[in-house]
Amino acid sequence: MGLMFLNALKKDKQLVHYLFVIFCGSLCMVAAQKLSAQSVGAYQYLIGLFTCATCNVSWLIARTLFREHSPISRRHVAFAVTIAGLIMFNQTWHYLVSLDPQPLPTSDIMWRLKQGVNEVTILLSSSILALSFWEAIRGYSGKTQSQQLQSILFASAFFLAVFNASILPKFIFSAAEIELYNPIIITSSALLIVLAMQAVMALQARVKNDQALKQEDDIGTINNDTSHLNESGNQDVEPELIVGITKLINEQQLYLQASLKISDFAQALMVPEYKVSRAIRYHYKVANFNLFINQYRVKYAKKLLICDQAKEWSILSIALESGFSSLATFNRVFKSIVGDIPNEYRKQNGDYYNEGIRELVD
Repeated sequence: MGLMFLNALKKDKQLVHYLFVIFCGSLCMVAAQKLSAQSVGAYQYLIGLFTCATCNVSWLIARTLFREHSPISRRHVAFAVTIAGLIMFNQTWHYLVSLDPQPLPTSDIMWRLKQGVNEVTILLSSSILALSFWEAIRGYSGKTQSQQLQSILFASAFFLAVFNASILPKFIFSAAEIELYNPIIITSSALLIVLAMQAVMALQARVKNDQALKQEDDIGTINNDTSHLNESGNQDVEPELIVGITKLINEQQLYLQASLKISDFAQALMVPEYKVSRAIRYHYKVANFNLFINQYRVKYAKKLLICDQAKEWSILSIALESGFSSLATFNRVFKSIVGDIPNEYRKQNGDYYNEGIRELVD
């Protein structure tokens, strides 16, 4: 519950924080249902309706943490919602049965349907836990040292949690002892996963902060760097490469892609990374790739901030739409390049821009 409120009150929230809040809230409802079962009776199943965001949301969190590009699509959400619906169906069924020993649907078909839904729910929940584990270890060899540490931490916690909840008790406890210690077993397993998620989120936040500080250093030294660019290097830049970079920027707007790397540019152009870097330094007269991309992102964001169509958009929405991964990075980079933070820029230029458009129309 503490981690839920900590992430809910976080200022610069991203998708993973919202999902984590939902996940922790669902676990809290699981605890509330178990603790209040004897005192509230049948109403425990109404509480159980809100326990539908555990395994399925943990999978969405894993995808968000370990996939940089388009981690969640409509089909992923649909799959998670399907599991949530099955859990809510089971809880509703138990509630109706607990109200009357002879529930309304008394036919064998309805009872077989209930049993089938329960088996499908268990199967899907188990499968989605395996998918969460897979998300962490997928592409392990191609990750950086920091990303590998995050993968090991997350995957180890998931493996130990499942082992602790399902396998280990059978070796050290009798059936009666398992029933007695089951709350402790389940709680320890759940907390292990929650703490691992929070640790990975903290590690990723630290990496992003380090990258942001590096960008500030790069921007602060731009004049010194560009003054030392020699014109002879421009002769080594292939014209075809400049045409390719121009197309990626102007036609494909690749700079709007979050977490864009120079390797993505090089792969799209099918050239070594050093050639892209050299073209940016000597042809475009920009010190590094990050500054080169951020200049286009800020230019795009400036248009959104003052246009009438996006006047209802939040600053966070404009930041994400412009290719930035977080609001903090957007504010920092925007101020470094423009001189004002985005909100101030919108206030100072939005009204003037819209009035000018009206005068032209009139």
